[in-house]
Formats: sequence, structure tokens, C-alpha cells
Amino acid sequence: MKINYSIILLIAITLSCGNSKEQEQLHLQKVEVGKSRLKTDLTNHLEELKEQLNLEKRELNQIKEFQFGRSSSTKAEQLQAQNKIIGELTQYISKVEEEIALTNLRETFDFQDTPEGLINYIFQAAKTREFNKLRNLCDPYGEHDADAKSVCLVEMQPSEIQLQFIQNFENGRIIGEPIIQGESANVEIAFGPSTSRLETIHLIKRMDKWYLKGF
Repeated sequence: MKINYSIILLIAITLSCGNSKEQEQLHLQKVEVGKSRLKTDLTNHLEELKEQLNLEKRELNQIKEFQFGRSSSTKAEQLQAQNKIIGELTQYISKVEEEIALTNLRETFDFQDTPEGLINYIFQAAKTREFNKLRNLCDPYGEHDADAKSVCLVEMQPSEIQLQFIQNFENGRIIGEPIIQGESANVEIAFGPSTSRLETIHLIKRMDKWYLKGF
């Protein structure tokens, strides 16, 4: 009996394509779950910030009221300080709103092809102060920890938090070779102002791209 290897090969290719399509569909479904989770977290944070803003505004009104024994210079200083708090909080709220609007957008980059490429990009972002790509580097399924999230969302953070990120990572370097096990990788780094702190960063691979999982 003759075996038609062409037919066998065609069947194998067809089954492989079917599996690939199913994997891609499952991946996209999990990405949507991740987007929804991020949007919910940011929306809840936004509501907390708005409540805090209302409290600060009430505090401002109390400062404006007459208080017996308080000098005009003291009142002016208090008003200036409170207006600064309100201004910074208002600006932060605006950034969070912008971040919420971007939750449905996802991009991947060539530097995500390797664990080293991903980590080195984080160092580069700290050096150049360009944070706009970082939001795409957390696990798209939303299965990352709070430390990873703080890196990915640094663009929306207040300037003092951004400064901490810069100081921590601009001089960072990878120590040794990444330890890769299947779809996971651990990368040890030295970071901090004098690169004296050591940390292991956990990465996850999703559809051939590497993402931050946790610290």
C-alpha cells in the first residue's frame, strides 16, 4: 500500500494552523481580561484621588476663613501651600484619566524578543526620561505584581516618583545570564544610585514577547 505523504503533511499543517489560531484567540481573550483589570484598578484609584481633592478643597476653604490670632502672613503661607497641593493633585488626576483612555491600546516592540532586551530598555527609559513605552511592558494578562505595575505606569506618576524611578534604574545593569525556564525567566540586576542593590526581576513570555511579571 502506497502512503500519500503529501496528504499526511497537509493534514499536519492544517492541525497545526488550527492550534495556532486557538492559541491566538485564547491569548487575545486573556489580553482583554488584562485590559479590563487595569482599567478597573485605575478607575478605582481615580475615584480615590477625586475624593482626596474634595477634602483638600474643603481644607482650602477653612484656611480662607477668618481665624482669631492668625497673622495675614501665616494665612498667605497656608494658602500657598494648600493651593500647591491642590494643583499637584489636579495634575495627577488628569494623568490618570489619560492613562485610563490608553488602556485599550497595546503595542509590542523588538526589544521584547529577549529578556535582556526588555530589561535594558527599562534602563534606557530611565536614562532618556522617555516613559511612554513602559505601559506596554507589564504582563498583558494582568498577572503581574504591584512593583512591576509601578514601573509600567511611571509616566502618569508625580514628578517625585518619576525621579525615584530614574535614580533607581538609569545606572542599572544585568548581572550574569538570564535563567530561562520555558515561558518564564529570571534576570538579576544591580540598581540604585550606586548600583549597590540587587534584585531578581521575573519575566513572562506571551506570544513570543517578554513582559514584566514581578520583582
